[in-house]
Amino acid sequence: MFLSGWLAACVTSDGPALIDSRAPGIRVTLPDAPADVGPCLRQTFPEIPDRALTRADIVRIIGAAKVLDRAKTACGARAVAWIEDVRRDLAR
Repeated sequence: MFLSGWLAACVTSDGPALIDSRAPGIRVTLPDAPADVGPCLRQTFPEIPDRALTRADIVRIIGAAKVLDRAKTACGARAVAWIEDVRRDLAR
């Protein structure tokens, strides 16, 4: 949500974000962020049943949490790479 909220702030009803508030006629349009990053980062922690947990429950929950952690780490790395590319390509 953070990334999508941050990116949403770049485009207003008046069009792309201003490059410099002293030059309102100059605007920049950022390239789209990787489409899979937002949905990936919005994935939630595995469901934990509201009951006494069995050994199988614990193994399943921990396994799913590890897979989710690795997926979110990869999504975050793609988001950071995109941000670095945008900064490199659009820096003055």
